[in-house]
Amino acid sequence: MLVKNNSTKIIGIQETSILPGDTGKIPSGYEKNPIVLKYIDNGTFSVVEPAKPAKKEKGKKDPAEGAKKTDDPMDSGTDDAQGQQAGA
Repeated sequence: MLVKNNSTKIIGIQETSILPGDTGKIPSGYEKNPIVLKYIDNGTFSVVEPAKPAKKEKGKKDPAEGAKKTDDPMDSGTDDAQGQQAGA
């Protein structure tokens, strides 16, 4: 569940910290937590995206999945710093 912190304080749930005005994901299993529900009821949290199990349709594949970026400078195969040092 995605929530927005409408308070002026940092709210921490498990290892997740949601800063004031920021949106953060509630850890799984905490959607029905009484404190989280109270924060939603009193307006401290506003629900941005309700908790829904993500299901992928069978046979459909994400076109970006498995695709390699060719314009990534870190993936060029040569290290610029090494090339400069070796040529110096």
